[in-house]
Amino acid sequence: MLTVDIVYLDVAVSGNNCVKNAVAHCALFRDAGVMHLLLTSIHIEASPRAVPLGPAMLVSMLRSRLSGRLDTSLLNLYLHQSPSECADKILEDAPDIVGFSMFVWNRDLTLEIAELLKQRKPGMIVFAGGPEASTDSTGILKHDTIDFVLTGECEASIVSAMDYLLEGGDPRQISEVVSSAPIKDLSTLPSPFLDGTLDPRGYDGMLWELSRGCPFKCDFCYESRGTAGTRRFSMERIREELRYFVESGVEQVFVLDPTFNYNKKTAKEMLRLIAEEAPQIYYFFEVRAESIDAEMAELFASIDCSLQIGLQSASNTVLKHINRGIDPVDFESKILLLHEAGVVYGFDLIYGLPGDSFKGFCKSLDFAVNFIPNHVDIFPLAVLPGTRLQETASSFGLKHQPGAPYQVLSAPGFNETDMARAENMARAFDLFYNTGKAVPWFAMVLRALGMSPSAFIKAFVSKLKGQESDDIVALQKAFIHDILAQKGKGHLAAVAVDLIAYFGELEALNEEGISVSFQHNPIDLLEQLECGVMDLKDLAERLPLSPCSASLRFSDEEAVIQLDVE
Repeated sequence: MLTVDIVYLDVAVSGNNCVKNAVAHCALFRDAGVMHLLLTSIHIEASPRAVPLGPAMLVSMLRSRLSGRLDTSLLNLYLHQSPSECADKILEDAPDIVGFSMFVWNRDLTLEIAELLKQRKPGMIVFAGGPEASTDSTGILKHDTIDFVLTGECEASIVSAMDYLLEGGDPRQISEVVSSAPIKDLSTLPSPFLDGTLDPRGYDGMLWELSRGCPFKCDFCYESRGTAGTRRFSMERIREELRYFVESGVEQVFVLDPTFNYNKKTAKEMLRLIAEEAPQIYYFFEVRAESIDAEMAELFASIDCSLQIGLQSASNTVLKHINRGIDPVDFESKILLLHEAGVVYGFDLIYGLPGDSFKGFCKSLDFAVNFIPNHVDIFPLAVLPGTRLQETASSFGLKHQPGAPYQVLSAPGFNETDMARAENMARAFDLFYNTGKAVPWFAMVLRALGMSPSAFIKAFVSKLKGQESDDIVALQKAFIHDILAQKGKGHLAAVAVDLIAYFGELEALNEEGISVSFQHNPIDLLEQLECGVMDLKDLAERLPLSPCSASLRFSDEEAVIQLDVE
């Protein structure tokens, strides 16, 4: 579910002057009958996910209800921009009211921008919405630069708030006159795509909301608190939006449902619709492993997609502390269905969970990597405001940051030193496995070394100390060469390095191609892999050393390799 929060635009520089200027400003709205609202999104970085879908939903609603009285526009900003630069961008639009979508990652920057806006344009109204503003509205309102907060799903409340301001209402009284509640009937919401509010052609990817609410009650998540069950947009609307995505040339879509496949029947219907209307688009889904069956796995395989599965921990004892659970045998059987169908999937892991330890975290990492996922994203536990975990944290002995990002600092069995070790492992794993695209050969290297994934990453952490390099392929080659030599397997290093070279360089390929050095004939190497030879020792015995270089390039979306002739 996407909650859209609006950040209040503060009206004055400080104290009573702020309130007086705000009220005076609203009186002008009443007399003029029109005002300009700017909804601002501050993204982590420019990426295919940096799409202001939440604010666009609000704009669509406002245009359908307050057309002619309210001029509304959208602005995208990014974390790397300074508060002054962001304020300049906002003021270029000459808004009367500014609303911010506030998340954990942009809270501080948002408040700094709001302060500058109040200084440079007294009388401007500033407000906030979004998850961070919803869960800590009291804390946000302590800042004079924020006039009001809209909590939860804001499509209805923002219409009431803007109508109130247009009538000359006091922005500081909005919380008393405007109520917030989940949108019961999603069919009442206009589509920001179909009404032209959000043009996909201006973005590298697109966010897509199919439902709201979550049937699960995970203690660390705010998603399902205050709502019961899930609500879905109609299939008719979804079909029309899919067709619009195709017409607009959208290449990738991030589906926002936190549990896309909870309702198996609906999920399968959706996958068939996607395969029928827009199979050329690449999709990203969040799914629950326990809801996967053979038919669903095949439907996922029928489209281009990647699944993200919230494993969090491989320990059922640990998971019970956060109102989750796992049956390792059932989990393995469901992941095997995806693996056999050829579906791309990855996992989420969390360290610092109640009842967990550094040793337990390492076991969870080993459990996850043994399924050969496409990627594993590892995060520290955060005790977010408004969650059940915030209420139980002290009983578990969790020590955490009091403000954003609310990360756990230590816990019984997981002290500060262990948290730092886990953080280093998470960064090293992300670099070596995820960024380094190690999936095709990682298991082969581990078998040759006789090491678990966690033991390997621990060793890589030590290798990284004092080293900085943007060339991950070079880092991988050097580390694998050295560690195989240390284990008395130096004779396998050449073939391992060739595997790293081939699969690592694939990421940089284009039609022009690049030249890559190998210790063996790369064509013969690939033929062995295609024949099912997946053991470094067997590959080394079958392939004679034959130093050469080869040109790699893409042709018709396939990698082509050609030996260079001297």
